[in-house]
Amino acid sequence: MKCPERYNVVQQNIRIPIVDNDNILKGESHVLIEIQNFPECYEEQCAAWDKEKKMCRKVGD
Repeated sequence: MKCPERYNVVQQNIRIPIVDNDNILKGESHVLIEIQNFPECYEEQCAAWDKEKKMCRKVGD
């Protein structure tokens, strides 16, 4: 079950220089990768973890 009270955002910036045949910098190529998700509910990592039943409880029911 996914943890509804935790949300992960991971960003990676990749920058690659663009050079000509004389090794003169002409610019750069830039890529931004962003991953967004709800992580798995596992014990104390999630506020929805039920310590008594040892499972993730549903929120909002």
